[in-house]
Amino acid sequence: HTVMLLATCAYMLEPLIAVLRKNGIPFHNPFRRANGFWNPIRKGRSGSAANRVLALLAAHPSTGTTAQPWTFRDLALWAEWLAAKGVLKTGAKTRIASATPDAAVSIASLDELLEPRALESLLDAFEGDHRRLLAWWQQRLTASMQSRAKFPILIAQERGAAALEEAPKVIVGTIHSVKGGEADAVFLFPDLSQAGDAAYQRAGAARDAVIRLFYVGVTRARQALYLCQRESAMAFHW
Repeated sequence: HTVMLLATCAYMLEPLIAVLRKNGIPFHNPFRRANGFWNPIRKGRSGSAANRVLALLAAHPSTGTTAQPWTFRDLALWAEWLAAKGVLKTGAKTRIASATPDAAVSIASLDELLEPRALESLLDAFEGDHRRLLAWWQQRLTASMQSRAKFPILIAQERGAAALEEAPKVIVGTIHSVKGGEADAVFLFPDLSQAGDAAYQRAGAARDAVIRLFYVGVTRARQALYLCQRESAMAFHW
C-alpha cells in the first residue's frame, strides 16, 4: 500500500521526516520533485548519493541476477566521495575519469588505484554480506559527504539495494503539494499556522478556504483515512 503523511505547513513535517530517516524508511513527494527535503533519494540524478550506493552494490552477489562486474562508470561514482588519504593512490581519480566508462574493472585495475591495505579490506568486505561493503565505503567517505550518504546507505542496509530502485511507498508533503494525487492510506494532521488559524477563526471566505484545504486532504485517501490528533490549540476541528 501507499501512504500519505500530510500537514498544512512544511515545517510541521520535520519531526516526522526525522523519524523516517532514523528508521531507514524511504519516502518522497512525486508531486514536488524539486524539493530535496521531501525527495532525499532522487536516484534520477546521476551523481546522487542513492546512485553512488547503487553503483557500489552493482557487482555484489546480494543484487541477485542483476549483479555484474563494476564498470569504470560505477567506480567513478562510488570512488569520487572517498577520502584519498590511505585509500586512493596519487592520481587515481584522474585515471578513473579518463578510463572508458563501460570497461570492466578488474582486480588489477583496483590494484593500480587503491592503496594495498584499502584494497585488501575492500576485497574482504566484498566477500561478506552487502552491509560489510556499505560499511567499508561509509567509513572511508570524506567528512563532507558523510551526511549526504547516510540515509541511502541505511535504506540499503535495512532493505537491500532494490529499495533504492523502487518508488517509495511513503509520500510526505503539505496538503497543497499533493492536490490531484492519491494514496491507499492518508494520515492527515489538523494543525494550523498562526496565519491559517487566524483565517479559520474568521467567518466567510477565509474560513471556507481552510475548510476546502482539508477537504482536499481528506479526499486523497483511496481506502483508509486517519485523522490525527492536534499538537496545539491552533488546529482544524474534525
